[in-house]
Amino acid sequence: MGRLLVGSLVAAAAMFVIGFLFYGTPMFSAAYRTAPLETQMTVQEALKALPASGTYFIPMGEDEAAMAAHRAGPTAMIRVSLQGSEMMDPMVMVKGFIHMAVSAFLLGLLLYRVAPKIWDFGGRMAVVVLASLAVVVFARLGEPIWFGADWPFTLYVAVTDVISLVVAGFILAKWFLPRSHPAS
Repeated sequence: MGRLLVGSLVAAAAMFVIGFLFYGTPMFSAAYRTAPLETQMTVQEALKALPASGTYFIPMGEDEAAMAAHRAGPTAMIRVSLQGSEMMDPMVMVKGFIHMAVSAFLLGLLLYRVAPKIWDFGGRMAVVVLASLAVVVFARLGEPIWFGADWPFTLYVAVTDVISLVVAGFILAKWFLPRSHPAS
């Protein structure tokens, strides 16, 4: 289990670097749109009227007026934090690294579970790739299908997630799992 913990931290470090490459460089700006500053301030001011932080669907309601407004558009799913935050909060990086380490640990547990039956690296990587795809396709690609999220941003995040998980799985499968059958 100690090897798995160390491996999870190493894998999380690799995931962190991948995250920086995809989210901390100008490449990320291709995944989203930015409204003019005046529009941003108008929307931000309107958000202050919301009763609490949370996720809001706009428009939303069961009456005909809400349904007509939804048909006419525009529509939005907005995740609101009323208290605000630093744009580059260092604690987000710490929490993000912990999130990555836990994710890598769970992937490592899956690999440990199948390790006694799959001894070759290619077989283990097939498990990693398929598990990564299953998780990302279900969790990420459902957002545009069910909630109207835009496809370009969703696909950008999904590709980043698959790459991160596959690299983490590669690290765990290559260096932190048993490599041969135990002696009989």
